[in-house]
Amino acid sequence: MITPDSKNILLADDSAFFRAKLGETISEAGHTLRFATDGREVIEMIEKDPDWPDLIILDLQMPNVDGFTVVEWIKNNGLEDKLPVLIITGAYEPQEIVDKLHLHGAKGLMSKGFTPEQIVHRIHSLLFDNHEIKRENPRIPVSTSCEYKVKETMYSGYILNISMGGVYLNTKMDLPDNTVLELTFTLPTSTDPINVRGLVQWHTPGSAEKNLFGGAGICFSDLTNDDMKKIRSYVSDELKKSILY
Repeated sequence: MITPDSKNILLADDSAFFRAKLGETISEAGHTLRFATDGREVIEMIEKDPDWPDLIILDLQMPNVDGFTVVEWIKNNGLEDKLPVLIITGAYEPQEIVDKLHLHGAKGLMSKGFTPEQIVHRIHSLLFDNHEIKRENPRIPVSTSCEYKVKETMYSGYILNISMGGVYLNTKMDLPDNTVLELTFTLPTSTDPINVRGLVQWHTPGSAEKNLFGGAGICFSDLTNDDMKKIRSYVSDELKKSILY
């Protein structure tokens, strides 16, 4: 969830509270931010420094110039491939608005009801889309508590995303690469525990204690057929329910 490959993100929203809340989450994930309070500021910032943003996150409803107008301006200036746009909205949008946003080049649409795990997952899927395309097992965001054992000691943490191949474990412990552990967790749609052995593939050294998303990427090393079916079914259902395009 924390990336060493920091990107530049322009966040536009007229709510100071929302800018601070979302900005903190994005910063915790390792990215650099600039802020705008309406669409007019976004356009002015792009005109001044078009090479700076790697991603633009736009509130749809803003004063002066709204998010939809910004998306139109980006497309009319031939920048839709250079400047990916993720739309965020606090209201239900009719399908014709969603279709029009997509037609004008917006890369995604999310409700403001997202969790930190969901927004970071979506941002990274846009910023690092080539990585996601190459991924054999698609990941989905999730937030579920877990227990894990290293040698004979038990610890607790949270799983922030999951795939058929493994999980991202959010924990205050610093888990070096190649650490073997035993995980126990339940999926949000089930009460049956999943018990699996895993291996730390990578970790965020030194940041686990102080960062919201600190932890380690765990690769499953043995998974029963029954647990495999549960995870496959859950991942598949969540992908189908996604409102993201």
